[in-house]
Amino acid sequence: MSAPTVGAAKARKKRKKKHGKAAAAVQVAVQPSRWRWLAYNGGAAAVGHCLLWGVAGDPMAGATVMADINLSLVPVATFTLTCTAAYAGWKAGGVLRGLPGLAGLAARPAGALGAAFWGQGTGHLVTEFMSWSAPWSALLAPLAVAGAVGSVCWLYLERHSAGWTAPLRWAARIPLATVVLSSLLYAPGALL
Repeated sequence: MSAPTVGAAKARKKRKKKHGKAAAAVQVAVQPSRWRWLAYNGGAAAVGHCLLWGVAGDPMAGATVMADINLSLVPVATFTLTCTAAYAGWKAGGVLRGLPGLAGLAARPAGALGAAFWGQGTGHLVTEFMSWSAPWSALLAPLAVAGAVGSVCWLYLERHSAGWTAPLRWAARIPLATVVLSSLLYAPGALL
């Protein structure tokens, strides 16, 4: 063998040794963080679940609330559509805000009210959609409800808690962890 080939083979052997040691170090370093993550989120979920249990007097309180929401899915969906339409109407009214006089002042509230009135009349549309998409709409409803509630918890608490101290960040995690735990405990059995 020539000298460059022997040198290249030795370099490859050294890289393999370094890579093996680095992989072992990474594996050891990742393991405790998983336990820390589980303790952090599990503790938050346990505290939230115990708070719900204490307030409602029922150990399955969060699961019962999730089941009630899924059983009254048409009114919940109508309420959600009404709020979303009102927000969209408010934003759309902002385009006409530059009109002179009272028309400019009333553009946003009028847009929000008009869209909210439209949203109130969508109950029959939701009912028709659910009957058209059955059984999938009933099977996916728990996922949609838990996802929506979890998104609201993340949007208003989790996202803003990044710069807080560790105990406050943990306290801000309690609602989201409780929603996830309640959804896992519910696991659409209450509808069956």
